[in-house]
Amino acid sequence: MERKSSNIFLGAILIVIGILFLGTNLDWFELNWSFRQIARFWPLMLILAGVFAFLNRSRTAFNAASALLIAFAIPLGIFTCVDDGVSNFKDEFDNDWHVTIDDDDDDNYNADSDSSSNDGYKNDYSVPMGTDVMEAKLKLAGGAAEFDLEETTSNLFEAKTNLSYKTGYTLTEEVNNGIKTVEFEQKGKKGKGFNLNFDSDKNSNNTVLIKLNKAPVWDIEMGIGAGELDFDFSDYKVKRLDLNTGATDIDVKLGDKVDNVEVDINSGVTSVKISVPEGVGCELHMDGALNSKKLDGFEKVKSGLWRTPGYESTSKKIKIDADAGLSSIKINRY
Repeated sequence: MERKSSNIFLGAILIVIGILFLGTNLDWFELNWSFRQIARFWPLMLILAGVFAFLNRSRTAFNAASALLIAFAIPLGIFTCVDDGVSNFKDEFDNDWHVTIDDDDDDNYNADSDSSSNDGYKNDYSVPMGTDVMEAKLKLAGGAAEFDLEETTSNLFEAKTNLSYKTGYTLTEEVNNGIKTVEFEQKGKKGKGFNLNFDSDKNSNNTVLIKLNKAPVWDIEMGIGAGELDFDFSDYKVKRLDLNTGATDIDVKLGDKVDNVEVDINSGVTSVKISVPEGVGCELHMDGALNSKKLDGFEKVKSGLWRTPGYESTSKKIKIDADAGLSSIKINRY
């Protein structure tokens, strides 16, 4: 009888955990818990291990369920203790010493200001429009922040950062074959789009606000680690959008200013929402396992391929190629 009760108890816990993960993946509800917050529940695993030991028919503490829970609880407990110690040390160190170390003297960036306050470090960046700029390319790399596209600018590119850490960003520009390329990348993250951040709540303290000129045709590459990205491109001529993301919440709105738009998404544990115009044909090709999809007005053509009705006959098309892991992808039509 005890054996049966133990199995029922373990099965109930697994069902609850499975429903929680399934619900978040399918957007039935939303749980905004970071890894740090989840790790603090490690004592509960020891309690459950004790319950399973009590229900064990042989009355011994060594059974499969208890051993598994203890195996998970020990590393989580160590992580929590170390994390608390590091956080306390950082707070005391910052309050007592206020030391900033920056050994990257060769970074070439256009920062109009470099001021610090209790709210963080603020910098302004800009690239002038120049003459005869018909096409432009933006390479954006960073993480642990909220990235937003604001109103347009008379410059080619502008950015305003407000960060709680002083790693800063580098801004470079070059012209090649008539295409002006702007690279705006977090220091120390050049060529890398993934940043590991266990506390997503801290992202709200860090913001990166971007402004783009509407005149050129844009080719945009974004490598964003943990964070949030909200870009409304509906009034911009974006011909290509490459999103390489980690644990990111993405909200992108596309327009009809270009006949053929290519979107390439390579993501990990990500929530992706893309809005496309009603009158533009849209195609989604998706690879990857354990993904949830919510497609507005799409028809399944074959395995891994969906299209809006009349896609082949539309004069303007948006092709989305997604290679995702544990991701939720929504495509809305407006």
